[in-house]
Amino acid sequence: MIDLKPIFLKKVKGILASHVPEFDVLVYGHRAGGAAKKYSYLDLAVMSDKPLSPARMEKLEAAFKAAAFPFRIETICWAATGPSFRKEIKKTGVLIQTSPKK
Repeated sequence: MIDLKPIFLKKVKGILASHVPEFDVLVYGHRAGGAAKKYSYLDLAVMSDKPLSPARMEKLEAAFKAAAFPFRIETICWAATGPSFRKEIKKTGVLIQTSPKK
């Protein structure tokens, strides 16, 4: 379960589809487990095999910032994380976007 109002969920999905359409994306942390508070971050992991370019990640982050959500959105690239952080992401991770390749 992703703890977001439907209007925000739709907006987030639209931004992801525009900027990283070829990747699965997971929500992890508080908003993935139903323990979110009003201002809890939305933590997103782009499930790429190779690190995305800094420019691409910056464009994604800028799109979220421009959308003016009432909470912070943090994005990370799966390939740029280590084993212990990946374990934490997998523990709570919920799919918000599926790669069209599947």
